[in-house]
Amino acid sequence: MPKCFGRTIRELRLKAGLSQIQLAEKADLNFNFIGSIERGEKLASIETVIRLARGLGLSGADLLRQAGL
Repeated sequence: MPKCFGRTIRELRLKAGLSQIQLAEKADLNFNFIGSIERGEKLASIETVIRLARGLGLSGADLLRQAGL
């Protein structure tokens, strides 16, 4: 899960024109943590998935679907 999910986060973030810092602010997360998720180094909890989804303007279910999960 981590690499495919992280790759999806990065693609959606770039498509939205957001930097890691901007997404971190929108999702109320640390930008270093977002980088770790995008690189597949860290796993995202359900709470983190929901925060990332909201930061990207998606529902948690839509984000997971786009990641193929």
